[in-house]
Amino acid sequence: MKNFPQILFTLILTLTFCFSYSQTKTSLKQKAQMFLTKLKKQGDYPFIGKDTLIDLNNDNLADILIEYYGGSGTGLKNRVKVFIYSSAKKDFKECEQLSYLANPTFYPTKRIVAGYYIANGGGHATKLKWNGLKLDTLENIDVDITEQNNQLCFKLDTYNYITKKKSSKYLDIMSLPQVYRYMEYEPIIKRENP
Repeated sequence: MKNFPQILFTLILTLTFCFSYSQTKTSLKQKAQMFLTKLKKQGDYPFIGKDTLIDLNNDNLADILIEYYGGSGTGLKNRVKVFIYSSAKKDFKECEQLSYLANPTFYPTKRIVAGYYIANGGGHATKLKWNGLKLDTLENIDVDITEQNNQLCFKLDTYNYITKKKSSKYLDIMSLPQVYRYMEYEPIIKRENP
């Protein structure tokens, strides 16, 4: 019985910790659900979109990811809308860099996101890296369809933001570095067949 106050204190402390942890997770889910409801009411939720909570920037807080397919244009148009959770502001904020990035591939352990859009007239590819709640651009590739030796080809102009170097190359068949997963896009949210 001498240890009863110590055992009681430990039990209360443990239960308080468990309750507050669970409450934090639940309140974030509730906050996300309210945020998504507001987006839908305002008409800002993409048509046939699918959403989930996932930590995209590796800060141990769930962010909102909405995946959808772009409605117009040529080329693959797998799109996302991303809303990053800010613990300082206790709210979600749109990450415009990702919301404009087509066919994104996420590499969470490397904190990198790569995306591309290649259409009939050319396109671009971008590689980004998380820096807190923002993204730094690591690489940009502009793709133009041009002619060389009376043959149509693809000209890739690459700018590396780390080394500050520019390079160009011509390709007979369109391809991008493997990090972009060109023509191999896979959604994070698995689609179910209707």
